[in-house]
Amino acid sequence: MNRGAYKQYNQVQIKTANRGKLIVMLYQGAVRFMKKAILHLEQKDMEGKGNALIRAQDIILELTYALDQESLDRGDELALNLQRLYLYSYRRLVHANVHMEVEPIQEVIGLMENLLEAWEQILKSDGGESAGAAPVSSGLVVTG
Repeated sequence: MNRGAYKQYNQVQIKTANRGKLIVMLYQGAVRFMKKAILHLEQKDMEGKGNALIRAQDIILELTYALDQESLDRGDELALNLQRLYLYSYRRLVHANVHMEVEPIQEVIGLMENLLEAWEQILKSDGGESAGAAPVSSGLVVTG
């Protein structure tokens, strides 16, 4: 599949995915960009590293914005913990970018992979129908 066709296919997938699947796709994208950043860092490609980390940071911000504001306002522990984890992850990636360190990236990859696995289990258990019960806003926007 050529790059243009793949991008078009990916956009159709995003537009037709339910909320739970979108969250999974965001986690997958963040992990993919962080792994690319590590490769670029190892190859001394600072521009590539920076671009990949910025993409991962953007995705983590998107996950943060996708949290249900009402759940946060109510003090829902899950929503608050996710918000803290996302903001911590974002700061770790900024640190990795500035200090050109692999360890913080690997740490955030581990965190995101754990969350990805949890969401995949949710989707597997009921086809993602309960994703609406998670503290996630329905206004999730995925940008390319």
